Amino acid sequence: MKILHIINNLGSGGAEKLLEDIIPILDEKEDVEVELLLLTGENNVFEESLRDKGIKINILDLNNIYNPKNIILIINFIKNSNFDIIHAHLFPTLYWTSLASKFIINKEFKLIYTEHNTHNKRRDHFFFKPIEKFIYNEYDEIISISSEVKRKLIKWLKIKNKDKVTIIENGIDTQKFKNAERYLKNDLCPNCCEDDIFITMVGRFSEQKDQKTLIKVMKELGDHTHLILVGEGQLINEHKKYTKKLNLDKRVHFLGFRDDVERVLKTSDIIVLSSHWEGFGLVAVEGMAAGKPVLASNVKGLKEIVEGAGLLFEQGNVNYLKKIINKLIHDADFYQKISQRCSIHSGNYDIENMVQNLLEVYNKFY
Repeated sequence: MKILHIINNLGSGGAEKLLEDIIPILDEKEDVEVELLLLTGENNVFEESLRDKGIKINILDLNNIYNPKNIILIINFIKNSNFDIIHAHLFPTLYWTSLASKFIINKEFKLIYTEHNTHNKRRDHFFFKPIEKFIYNEYDEIISISSEVKRKLIKWLKIKNKDKVTIIENGIDTQKFKNAERYLKNDLCPNCCEDDIFITMVGRFSEQKDQKTLIKVMKELGDHTHLILVGEGQLINEHKKYTKKLNLDKRVHFLGFRDDVERVLKTSDIIVLSSHWEGFGLVAVEGMAAGKPVLASNVKGLKEIVEGAGLLFEQGNVNYLKKIINKLIHDADFYQKISQRCSIHSGNYDIENMVQNLLEVYNKFY
């Protein structure tokens, strides 16, 4: 079986990281060959890792993911190959791949799309609905990464054949995070010591993630607490200015993109995701697998993962977040209890299970 995954690029987002993890595993399966097609060669932080593992990566020439000419390039690429499955991810790849497929006569491949989020800005505008119905209709199967993602998609598109939408939850290499080697804290943040408390959030700086709530909390916590923010994004400078405004420069640390997230999480004391929304909070699972207590905003895409293991807080509620962080810091038994629950719970999201579920979807067509 020959499979092509198509995505905008290999930037530092969750969907891109997921492909970095699953494609090599898929490619090692018997009678399976996987290639990757990117719309742009820019900001591909995971490209080297995949090439080192022998994955063939193809990059379109335009280097502009929003240019409709990508449709023609995708058509030409697909027509000159012999893929059984074409699996697309994210917008605008969602649109360009669907439209390219509509122009290919006598196509023999099956088209699959993974819906990675419960919300996007297109759903705020009603005029997108007929467009999206037209686009999604071309896909033979839609994979949703959680039950809430599926519910929201079906509601948005009024999908009658609900069996066309399959739920496959994301997975991680749990052993990678469990067995990661921790850093000394001053290796990550100069002038910090081992007694300092590291509160960490991993995620791109975007409207979705809401790192500002965590920065606000730092104003309410003791001087021995430090906030570690891992990620890049268009709002990072805004957050740096906000940190300066609150005089927190020495206690809020922007680490940018890291290819050693497992070691950063292992070095941390508490993992927090304060997102406004999520499709599937992959970082929450990674934090749990690292054996750390995970705190997450009580929103769809995080609640389903964290509830019963880590701790949930009302999105944006600084006072309650401060309260539970302080309880974890000052109550060793409580800290150990939550950490242990999280570690056990992470085993439900092993990446091998996810890959096997993907193969079952692919095999339905062959």
